[in-house]
Amino acid sequence: MSGYKELRLDPRYTKPQPTDAAFLAGELKTDKPELADVRRHLDAKEEEQARNAFLKRFEDGSIRRYYYGVHDVPSLMETARNAYGDSADAKETIREADLIAAGSIPTLKGRLISFKNGEYRWNDWFYDSSQYQLQLVRFAYTKSLSRAYALTGDEKYAECFDRMMSHFIDDNPAPLGDAFRVQHNTWEPLSVGVRMFQLPEAFITFFASPSFRPETKMKLIKSFAEHARYVRKYHADHGNHACMQLRGLITIALLLPELKEAEEWLAYGLRELPAYIRQNVYPDGAQFEGSPNYHIVVMRDLYELVTLLRAVGMDEKEYTPVLERMYELLHHLMAPDISLPKFGDTGDSSESDLRDIMSLGAYLFERPDYKHAGKPSLPYSLLWRLGPGAIERYERIPSAPSERTAACFPVGGYLISRESWERDAMYLAMRAGIGIAGHAHSDALSVIVYTGGKELIADSGIGLFEWNKERKHIVSTRAHNTVVVDGQDQHVRSMHWSTPPSASCKIWDFRPSDRFDYQFASHFGYTRYEDPVIHSRKTLFIKNRCCVIVDLFEAKERHRYEQLFHLPRGEAIYVPEARQIRTNARDANVLIAYAETAQQPNDAPISPDLLADELGLTTGLLFEKGDYHRSPVATRTLVSAGRTELAAVILPYRGAEAPRIAVRRLPVMRNGCELAPHEATGLLIEGEGWRDAVCLYHDHIAVDAYLDHTGNPVEASLLPAPAGIDAFEFAGGTHTDDVIVKSYEHG
Repeated sequence: MSGYKELRLDPRYTKPQPTDAAFLAGELKTDKPELADVRRHLDAKEEEQARNAFLKRFEDGSIRRYYYGVHDVPSLMETARNAYGDSADAKETIREADLIAAGSIPTLKGRLISFKNGEYRWNDWFYDSSQYQLQLVRFAYTKSLSRAYALTGDEKYAECFDRMMSHFIDDNPAPLGDAFRVQHNTWEPLSVGVRMFQLPEAFITFFASPSFRPETKMKLIKSFAEHARYVRKYHADHGNHACMQLRGLITIALLLPELKEAEEWLAYGLRELPAYIRQNVYPDGAQFEGSPNYHIVVMRDLYELVTLLRAVGMDEKEYTPVLERMYELLHHLMAPDISLPKFGDTGDSSESDLRDIMSLGAYLFERPDYKHAGKPSLPYSLLWRLGPGAIERYERIPSAPSERTAACFPVGGYLISRESWERDAMYLAMRAGIGIAGHAHSDALSVIVYTGGKELIADSGIGLFEWNKERKHIVSTRAHNTVVVDGQDQHVRSMHWSTPPSASCKIWDFRPSDRFDYQFASHFGYTRYEDPVIHSRKTLFIKNRCCVIVDLFEAKERHRYEQLFHLPRGEAIYVPEARQIRTNARDANVLIAYAETAQQPNDAPISPDLLADELGLTTGLLFEKGDYHRSPVATRTLVSAGRTELAAVILPYRGAEAPRIAVRRLPVMRNGCELAPHEATGLLIEGEGWRDAVCLYHDHIAVDAYLDHTGNPVEASLLPAPAGIDAFEFAGGTHTDDVIVKSYEHG
């Protein structure tokens, strides 16, 4: 099958760039007084002089086109060398730029794509995924070239950029029409949109370099115009792609206001982008794809646009409220090791990049808590967005951790609890929201747990985007720390990207306190069954201690429930007699202790309702550092009919020695009768020197009221109020609360 790679030089499908004279005469506003010199040279058939007259406009500083102008570059270079020359960021920038200049391009997962003698292959398939080719032609890495140039003044970086751009533009002419817009190639519309905001930094920074030839500058300007025209016509109508493409369109319109179409591009982009932002970002600040990674993708469009509009003197206030809400979510969501929890399509993240993002938030909103999550001094990357004057202003912002250690984002569906803001603190996050489109996984009610700066209850990660067996597993319910019912996913994907929203969810309660945080949510993906099943999860985050996980199932008939907790790579140990599974690493570990069912299995069926209850270790798949790895999975399988409860205690601990812990059920009594576990969970958790008596009462909220007779969610105002709780006896006391934690310290 032929595609862009084979047909890119065929005049039936693509077209070469116009000559400089044709471009300047046809696409510039040459009737404007400020372009009189260009017009005069064109009339005299002096093509080179006309080009040079136009290029000279970029150096005179009369128009604010970008975060900084060509005339600002010497000052930026001086500041880069004096303020950042010895920094780790600067050294890493130069290291990466040296690789690029030598022909080795850093792409995804730390892998390099190497070319000899400038023989770039822009349309080849690299390694095992099309993602590498897409990253290659989106040119985010060109920032390393321009920033290394600022630090060193070495012309090899400008020469590399010139050579790369000239080759790319000649080798990849713009399509005629939309024949290639849905393929993974250099002219699929998302890559086109991304290039429009990735390349201008190097274009401006290198502009005055003698190694950046005038003919290459004009090639790139003509290419920017082709890009803008293509995106204006073929941009996406949904999701993060539209945000990136329109942001790129706005960037080029501001960069090249002399173009006849620039005014319309700018007006269109500014008019249309807010609606796509509202589509992407829920009122609580969460991006709608159920992926922290794509939350940052859309957030980046906003913070880059806000700083650009400020730089060129335009009003950005339409975007700042939603941007601050997105920052608030990101701040709470970040794991203690300064990474993104891997819900949905989220992979390994860079601590330095996340700190840079939080530093920008501190600067934009003067937030001490954001600076605490950021860097002590203005990051080098922000010099190129905020200018030298931002260094002193950033220093004046105080730094302090947030007073809030728990947060709930009820529309996006993130619930987060942490012991403190220290790096080794205990942390729990639960996913309980609808994910839109293909970057969402089937991960409703999945949890992630950290202690000692290490992910101990682990998400399987992002994987590669090829629709193969590994990718199908990574997006499945089985790849997450939740419960699989009857072997099926919570929601059924129709295709890889074009897929229905993930399972409907409802957060019923989120209750932070000094001693513990309580989370309670349900999902309704399994109500599609002939005998509908509603899965609810309650988590009790007992600070500096443990996490209690209680899964509840509303059903009438028999079902098979598999409760899964994915563990880090390495050894795991199953202790059957104690009903415990633990990891066995040197630094930080986790122990999972399972509460017994009301009746334990033997050779015969336990009862008509409980048919099987098995614990064990199975093998899962984690995607880390660019590869798939086998990992242990703690699995409890229960076959039961009717309403069902599963309870587990997750005890994270530092060091290699496993603590002693025992979990047993405590009776919950009402009117002299013991309540069943699906009515109220009573547990006694005993550790070394402490014990907690925990009770979670279940029967006061009718989770099945969330769906009406058509199977759709009802309005919140129509939901029945929680029922009153009749007094019950637990742990020597009488209670009417649905959450009870009684802690005892002993020698």
